Amino acid sequence: MTTWLAVMPKISIMILLLTLHSLTEGVGLSLGEITVNIWQALLLVCSLLSLITGTVVGLAQFRIKRLFAYSTISHVGFMLLALAVSGEESIDAFLFYLIQYSLTSLNSFFILLAFGYLIYSQKAIGSGQNSDVQFISQLRGQFRHNPLLALSMTICLFSMAGVPPLMGFFAKYAILYSAIHNGFYFISIVAILASVISSSYYLRIVRVLYFDAPATDIAVESPEVLSSAHCYVIAVLTLFIALFVLQPSLILNSTQLMAMSIYGY
Repeated sequence: MTTWLAVMPKISIMILLLTLHSLTEGVGLSLGEITVNIWQALLLVCSLLSLITGTVVGLAQFRIKRLFAYSTISHVGFMLLALAVSGEESIDAFLFYLIQYSLTSLNSFFILLAFGYLIYSQKAIGSGQNSDVQFISQLRGQFRHNPLLALSMTICLFSMAGVPPLMGFFAKYAILYSAIHNGFYFISIVAILASVISSSYYLRIVRVLYFDAPATDIAVESPEVLSSAHCYVIAVLTLFIALFVLQPSLILNSTQLMAMSIYGY
């Protein structure tokens, strides 16, 4: 349920904004000899506020799900920037970013659920406690106990941060390229700085996973095993994110066709 609420509303809202964008394109307010595109200005302001708010507030978070929530605000800023640029190239980048972030976010929450199950399931059964991972510190030292899960989480975090050659890097590059190509230099610089700063809280999670000593008070008596379906979903999504560079046309051709259909080509 948490995974569904974490991913699906964002996709719905972004599709709604894309629909509104296609309906309001070219609508402007005339102020003498100057015509102001109200929709574009609104998207730019929202993009700027999202990039700043999501990045700055996310730095102070210790709850991992809340950190992902503020991280999402920053990622929404990138998508709003693509909508504000308003062109076939930027809409292509918007659709690509929406797909890759949805997959990465979905995989991250599946991995969090797996960590919670493996760490707390035995203890939670006996005490009635919640088996979800709430704090970043609860993941400390998990590389020693669950190295493949830790590696999968690291790949997702690096993709969100825009580290090449992962899928997230190409999505951010596509949006920034279209923005700079159309003259949106200031907000592009803000987006780059926001991406660099936000990398710090992704790296903090990686540090906790790999370098912090594991907590002894939450160890379970007997190891638990994930279901085969859960493992399969995490493995497929992780490989898709990591190996996207080997076959990028699989998604890029689809997003390009969708962008061309929106602009009537």
